Amino acid sequence: MVDKAVSEGRSTFFLSGHIANWELTAFSYPKLYGRSLKIIAKEQASKKLNRKINEYRELGGNEIIQTGFSLRAVYEKIKMNEIICFLVDQSANPDYSVYVKFFGKITATFSGPARIALKKRPVLLTAYSVRQKDYSYSIKFDKIEYDDITDYSEENIKLLTQRIQNKFEEIITANPGMWLWLHRRFKHIKESEDK
Repeated sequence: MVDKAVSEGRSTFFLSGHIANWELTAFSYPKLYGRSLKIIAKEQASKKLNRKINEYRELGGNEIIQTGFSLRAVYEKIKMNEIICFLVDQSANPDYSVYVKFFGKITATFSGPARIALKKRPVLLTAYSVRQKDYSYSIKFDKIEYDDITDYSEENIKLLTQRIQNKFEEIITANPGMWLWLHRRFKHIKESEDK
């Protein structure tokens, strides 16, 4: 799927989350497939810790793009047909998000991947690893189709964001013991849909 996108001159978004060993998956990807990932990552409160974590993350050949500095960098990487990675299973700031359903809860969700996708039309793939019985990992890719969503609008941003969350919910449901349930995904929720 990625090879096809590259041959077509398109960027690819890997949409992933805190499932199985997500750090190992990202680290190993350039070594297995020969392509660097451009990973959007939240800056840690400790600058020293943040620097050390990112040093390790980039040892495999990837590049970290810190949130807050990411939009311009993402657009530059799209022009270069790069693979850009987003973690889509985190709680989002209510001021910069949309509310969609995730495991029955109407919860604040990052809309950035959908917003950018509807403008730039990259290939959207869920990319994640699943631990096997022998403790090895299998990397999985699933395409998220969105050719039917043609216009850039708030309604369509929400529609595509919901489609992305639905897919990730399926992944977690199939592998519930491998998702990091401890982080506060449901920090900002609503009781009902907006009218």
